Amino acid sequence: MTRQGEEVRAASDTDPDHLSAWWWLVLPLAVALALSLTHLWARPFYRVWIGSESRGLLELSHVILPLAACVVAVRILLLKQVRGRPLLTLWVAVAATACFYIAGEEASWGQHYFNWATPEAWMAISDQGETNLHNTSSWLDQKPRLLLELGVIVGGIVVPLAVLWRPAIRRAPLAVILPPLLCLPSALLAEGVRMSERLASSLGDKPYLFHRPSEVQEFYFYLFTLLYLIVLRRRLTTSRS
Repeated sequence: MTRQGEEVRAASDTDPDHLSAWWWLVLPLAVALALSLTHLWARPFYRVWIGSESRGLLELSHVILPLAACVVAVRILLLKQVRGRPLLTLWVAVAATACFYIAGEEASWGQHYFNWATPEAWMAISDQGETNLHNTSSWLDQKPRLLLELGVIVGGIVVPLAVLWRPAIRRAPLAVILPPLLCLPSALLAEGVRMSERLASSLGDKPYLFHRPSEVQEFYFYLFTLLYLIVLRRRLTTSRS
């Protein structure tokens, strides 16, 4: 291993906010490029392998990422560093519950994979005839999504930039829960995808860069959440307090 590689590895071991750039920079950018190019130039492949609502890779990521984030959150709750810290415990418990809910809802609690029939009573109240909750009310769909998006904007863009401007913020009470700078690319891409949709819509006949941009945006919401919880756990396990 070269000296530079050893220095990077040492930084990763000592700085809990340090993760390989492959995860927080290369992966988000590569996914955006792949989704856009396949949508624009290989649409049959995209429809079958990526954009399929029940079996596509994009939809599958909507289950895997929040489920992985839920596992990380549960592992945080089991840490001794969390005991006796009720606000931190509540924060992580809410995150774990939200991630579990998202993963379940994205899979329609298994219906997408086991293909059971939706009961008639549920069919009557579900917009898409699936066994999930978010298609029954905006309070279980758009409003939680808006809350998540605001959290990504504030936590993923505003907070990291504010910390760069005033590093003393990191010494504030409960600063341990502030999202790290490495969440910035995912947050920017999440909002960039939505902005590209609005721009294409305003230009009229211009094609969208992404198919169903809201679904692509959700990928970055969930990646942001997973990266945030991984760093939060690292902070707690490396803390001496």
